[in-house]
Formats: sequence, C-alpha cells, structure tokens
Amino acid sequence: MKKILSAVCLFIALLYTQGLAQEERIEWKRTVSTEVPELHLFHSTESLSLPTADMLQKGDVQFEISHRFYPLVKTGIKTLFGIDGPVNMRLALGYALTNSMTLTLGRSNLNGNVDLRLKYKILQIPNGFLPAVAALRLGTAWNTEVGNRKSSDNRNFQYYAQLIINTLYGKTIGLGIVPSFLYNSSIFSREREHSVTLGTYAEVYLTHALGLIFEWNPTVSGYRLNANPMAFAFEINTGGHFFKILLTNSTFLNPSQYLAGAEDPVKNNNWRLGFNITRLLKF
Repeated sequence: MKKILSAVCLFIALLYTQGLAQEERIEWKRTVSTEVPELHLFHSTESLSLPTADMLQKGDVQFEISHRFYPLVKTGIKTLFGIDGPVNMRLALGYALTNSMTLTLGRSNLNGNVDLRLKYKILQIPNGFLPAVAALRLGTAWNTEVGNRKSSDNRNFQYYAQLIINTLYGKTIGLGIVPSFLYNSSIFSREREHSVTLGTYAEVYLTHALGLIFEWNPTVSGYRLNANPMAFAFEINTGGHFFKILLTNSTFLNPSQYLAGAEDPVKNNNWRLGFNITRLLKF
C-alpha cells in the first residue's frame, strides 16, 4: 500500500511539474510582440512639394511653413536674387491619427487656397536590398479668394489623389514615384479640367543630417499651365526640424496648385529661390 501511495504521489508531482512548465512556456509566448516594425525610408514626410510615404507616429503634430519667391534668381542683387519678394507662402498643421494615418490642414496665400488632406500607409515590404513602402493621399482644396465671384462657387473647389511608392537603395539613396490625379485643375477655366502627373524624386543622404534632393512632376495627360515643375534642394535635419533650401521654376505650394504645372520652363534660367521648414511637435 505504501508503495502504491508513493507511486501515486510521484505521478501527481510529475503532472504538477509538467503543468507549471507548460504554463511558463505559454506565458513566455504571450510576451512576444507580433507587431511589424514601421519602415521609414525617408527622413521626412515630404520631399519638396510631393509627399513621401513616411508617416508621423500616433499623436505627433507637425507644423510647416514654406515660401516660394516670385522674382527670378537671375534678377541679381537688385532683388537679392529674389529674396526681396513678394512670395507665395504656405502654413500647415498635420496630426497623426495613427501610425499609418495623418490628417493635414494647410493654406496658401495664393487665391486663399485651403487644403485638407489625408495620407494613409497601405503597404510596406521589408527587404534587405530594396525595401518598399506605399501610401495613398487624398485631398480637397477650397480657393476662397478668386476674382469677383463668391467663395462658395463650386468652381473654387478642387480634388486630388496621389499614390506614393518609395524605396531605398544602399541606405543612402531614397527614390520615390508619385502618380497623381487632379480634378478641376484650372479654377479659371469654363470647363472642368483634369491633370494626370507622374511625379518623381530622389534624395541622396550625405550624412544623417544632410541631404540633396531632386524633384520633377511632369504632366502626362490633361491640363498643364506652362511647364513641368522641377526643383533641386539642400536638406538639413536637426532632429525635430527640417530645413530645405531650394531652386525651382514653380511658385506653387498647395497640392491642387502645384499639380497643375509651373509658370515658367526651366530653360533660360527661370529659377526661383524657396524654402520649406517643418517642426515635429510631441506632446
């Protein structure tokens, strides 16, 4: 009998020990994170006038101020190479609803253009050679100061959609392509125009803080003003701030204006100075 009791006690003890071991394994498994790390292929959420697929983190706020000077650089010292102005100016405030969704409200002084846009990351592909991130940006614009007509006139409203595809080569060259569609491209036209553009940009990271950017947004179908926008820029990243000093043939800033083309072709040195400044705010 004692031997039987001893055997039963030993069997129960083994079951208890095995159960504890299983619980520990299950508990250990539950602590493993299943979240996929966010890919950030560009340092900034914007190239120059086109967006990147990079996103703010949930709860972040980003403030933006941008200028495009009207006088051409070739006017020389009499306009301080264009800095004497006048200027087109944009102010904007973006808020990250989630890690994959950002809502931005902006305004340009040209025609009192107010734009509201939503950017949503739809795909990321981790890859050691060519990682990729894709996002979609949808927006609407309201031109509140257009000639002698009422601000509520339906001809003052524009709508746009952009697909953003980014990759990074060798950790030093960021590449982007941004097919875009703009409805009611020319708010002064009798007919509702549209524009389809195929924006591209590249950024070479000299260091973590310094970069060189090239951007081009050719119109492939529909309305275009006079020329395709083009820009070159020098970027300085201070951690919370981005400073981008650029040469461009366009004075347009808000997407619904920029996607419709530029005023002057780049030939004959039709370059203007401009800058973008963004500040990341964390609360």
